[in-house]
Amino acid sequence: MLRVLLVEDEPDVALVAATVLEEVGYHVTVATDGHEGLEIALQEQPELIVTDFMMPCLSGLEMIERLREAGFDRPIILTTAIPEDHLPRHPPYDAYLAKPYGTRKLLALVDAFRAQSGVG
Repeated sequence: MLRVLLVEDEPDVALVAATVLEEVGYHVTVATDGHEGLEIALQEQPELIVTDFMMPCLSGLEMIERLREAGFDRPIILTTAIPEDHLPRHPPYDAYLAKPYGTRKLLALVDAFRAQSGVG
C-alpha cells in the first residue's frame, strides 16, 4: 500500500484529497504546514508527498528543499495556484499540479508515481 504524505493547510482541500486517495486504497497522513510535513516526512519516509506551496511556518518549496538536502529522494508533487513558469527553473519537486485541481488529475498523478515505484 502506497504511503502518501499530504501537506495542505486548507482543511477542506486536505479532507477532499485525503478522502479520495484513501478511497482507492492509499494510506494518507495529513500535515497542516510545511514544518509538520518536514518532520513527518523525515520520520515516516512516505513513498510519495503531495504538498501545497503557500503555507504557514514553512512553504512547500522550502520544505521540499530541506527534504532533498536531507537525502529524501522519493517523488514529490507540488500543488499551487502559482503558474509553473513563475516557479524555479530546476525544481526540486517531481510534478506540478495547478490549483484548483480536480480529483481525477490528483489520482492520475499519484497512480503514475505508484506504477513507477512498483509499490502497492
